[in-house]
Amino acid sequence: TTISMEADDSGSEYESSYEDESEEEEPKLKYQRLGAGVAELLLKRDYKATCMRISEKFLALGTHIGIIYILDFNGNEIWRLESHNNIPVREISIDAAGEFVASCADDGRVVIHGLYTKQVVEHKFKQPITCVALDPAYARNKKEAFVCGGKAGRLISCEKGWWSTNNTVLHEGEGPIYAISWERELIAWANDIGVKIYDCNTKERITYIDRPRGSPRPELYRCCLCWENPTTIIIGWADSIKIGKVKPRPGRTEGLPGRCVEITSMFQTDCFICGVAPFKDDLIILAYPEQDAPKGGHAERPRPELRILTRSNEEISTEALSINGYQRYEAIDYRLDHLASESLFYLVSPKDIVVAKPRDLDDHITWLLERERYEEALKAIEGHERELRKHDPVKVGEKYLEHLLSKPETTAKAAELCTSILKEDAKLWEKWIYLFAKYHQLKAIGSYIPVMKPTLSDIVYEMVLSFFMSNDPKGFLRMVQQWPCTIYSLQSIINALEEKERMGEINDNDLMVALGVLYTHDKQYDKTLSIYLQLGHGNVFDLINDHNLFDKISDKVYELMRFDPERASDLLINNVNRIPVARVLKQLQSEEKLQLMYLDKLFFHSHKEHNQEGKEFHDLQVKLYAMYDRRPLYDFLEKSNHWDLEDALEICKKYELWKEVVYILGRLGYLEDAIRLMIDKVGDVRQAIDFVHKQNDPHLWDVLIEKSIRNPVFVSGLLDNLGTHINPLNLIEKIPEGMEIVGLRDRLVKIINDYLLHTSLSQGCSEVLKADVITLNKRLHTQSRRAVRIDSSSTTLISNQAIIGGAARKKSVIAFFCNHVYHEEELAKLIFAHAQQAGARGTSGQPPVEAIQQQLRVNEGYYCPTCKQNNENSKLEKRKTRRK
Repeated sequence: TTISMEADDSGSEYESSYEDESEEEEPKLKYQRLGAGVAELLLKRDYKATCMRISEKFLALGTHIGIIYILDFNGNEIWRLESHNNIPVREISIDAAGEFVASCADDGRVVIHGLYTKQVVEHKFKQPITCVALDPAYARNKKEAFVCGGKAGRLISCEKGWWSTNNTVLHEGEGPIYAISWERELIAWANDIGVKIYDCNTKERITYIDRPRGSPRPELYRCCLCWENPTTIIIGWADSIKIGKVKPRPGRTEGLPGRCVEITSMFQTDCFICGVAPFKDDLIILAYPEQDAPKGGHAERPRPELRILTRSNEEISTEALSINGYQRYEAIDYRLDHLASESLFYLVSPKDIVVAKPRDLDDHITWLLERERYEEALKAIEGHERELRKHDPVKVGEKYLEHLLSKPETTAKAAELCTSILKEDAKLWEKWIYLFAKYHQLKAIGSYIPVMKPTLSDIVYEMVLSFFMSNDPKGFLRMVQQWPCTIYSLQSIINALEEKERMGEINDNDLMVALGVLYTHDKQYDKTLSIYLQLGHGNVFDLINDHNLFDKISDKVYELMRFDPERASDLLINNVNRIPVARVLKQLQSEEKLQLMYLDKLFFHSHKEHNQEGKEFHDLQVKLYAMYDRRPLYDFLEKSNHWDLEDALEICKKYELWKEVVYILGRLGYLEDAIRLMIDKVGDVRQAIDFVHKQNDPHLWDVLIEKSIRNPVFVSGLLDNLGTHINPLNLIEKIPEGMEIVGLRDRLVKIINDYLLHTSLSQGCSEVLKADVITLNKRLHTQSRRAVRIDSSSTTLISNQAIIGGAARKKSVIAFFCNHVYHEEELAKLIFAHAQQAGARGTSGQPPVEAIQQQLRVNEGYYCPTCKQNNENSKLEKRKTRRK
């Protein structure tokens, strides 16, 4: 992928175009040319960038004329450090605190600037110095240490002494020092042989990492040293990458350092490495593609590439960069530095500085929108709305809706997405409903239009309803059923529908049903009822009950019964006091089956207070049962007393309903005729026996036997079913000689067994009864011998005098087991009064006490006269009640 970047002094993001023959893949990074002051600086003819270092606070840019520029992250100049007079700055180092900046050059000087103290310290060496590294703790360490090296091949450690600087050669004799990197107590440097690491704490070199065989000459390509963390170093040199991890040496060996380096990854690339840095779990390298040597003439240099590789050398992405002047630069002219905390990568060339950083959600959304991948953009935004700085989720959604709405085949999907995109924004909903109307796609969005949260303008709802009224009657009906009638002008919609009805333009039942719903909303229930009954549609019965429309249906019984006979019957019966039975039957004259259904429900299935409401029509009900449904007739005849016996008899004879004829003859008293008909027509022995048994007339048994004695089948049935109703001998003796009765022997055996069983049961019951009599007699005798408690609180029933003590203490007292107590004289008077009431003879004077006692013992049986009188009164009341 080629990233084509336009110059932008303001430092804005590049507009990139992609040239890729394969399927396009989204870049991992975005690029920004460092603008402001540094852009103007590098445009000058004699100004070239030679190196750069980054701290958490600023950028330090070394130039070809020996000046170091301290810049902010937008490229604006903060300070200018004139370190080396017209001599290119070879390397820059910044301490961890960002307070000191060191630089070196071919003039053999190392210059250290205190940015906040304005202190400048110069160190002069005899040979050119090509690299320098400050102690990360330089600002806090009194030693103010740094290391440097150059073409002389010596790695020199410099520390502040009492009177001068102490210089110590840490290593020499293996060629020029090409790069130095200091991380905490570890110093890594590169020379002709390879990379070595020195431990400042133990003052010993802990490892040596050689260069791969066949590597190009070391001076041709810069060695890139990058500490990923305090124990992991990434080395990129020429076309090879190695990753080493410093760890304790397993098994302490005398004479060897306490730590060693384990190479965790090592591979070669097809390019030359100008810079390397960690990128999450992967690596990012500034690559200079290898080129074949030109056959003649001057070949144009390739574009540098920013590549993302896994640590096993699998390529994730490659982006070629159009750096200003790239056609003239070699690999050694490019540098890469990074700010790990912000994931910023600075690509430095002599005339251009480009900042690369991971693409954020806004960049991802922009890339998707440019390719009209709106659905993916919305999915990416979902749940991450707070991460967006540039894009508005609603605007992205609206772009997607515009895209879908422009194609007829995707309008349904656009309508479906409106709910999730427009949410509760009423203005947006109205805007998009009008857009759907513009594209003639209101039918698609109709079912998604909100009626609450948010509620839209009534004009919008009326526009939608008008559209559906003309184009989609079913949808119109659904809307008026589901939408609250308060969100639009109810009367306007009713008027529009009524006008259509007057013009004869309504050819669809759905519109008429919708008009009924609107009438209900407008509380014109009678009009709703008329429409529903006309169409046979709608919940008519709930409408009637909910709004008390019984006065409106009193003349619409036929329509209701045709609509739903079951529910209509229930409704009419439950409201029989409002709609009388006579009115109902009159309107159903032409539909006798509906009359029967109504009368049947009224009698059998209504409450007790209703089932006699139609008693004057029970004769009609008998006729209708005989004509249309014979099964309930017998039960009806038994339960009702309001039908004419003679008329019912004629009807049942006409329709040969013999069972019912037998019942009516029994009611009329023609019992022998009923028995004869039972034998001749019905032929049901069991039923005949039940009929005779119910009459409780012994003579009828003789009639039944006499009428059926010539019929062997009936005789067999009698033998089987007589049971204990009559003496079986009466039947057996009358059986004509010679009559063949199938199974006679078995039947006789059964009769004998039944008789024996009956005798045994009778004897058993008699024994039980005798035992109960003895038991109860003993209980009565025991209770009769029991004393009656009389104490100081006991009083006589009539005079209410105390029995123990007082004036009555010398009088005789009679006590009953009912706890009623009398003086003997009072009891005599009471019994005499009862005897007179009963019509007994007596003298004009009071009877003697002895006679009363004799009457009490003999006539009254020692019963309390008060309790006996109460019992007789109670029985009398019960008899009167039964008579009533």
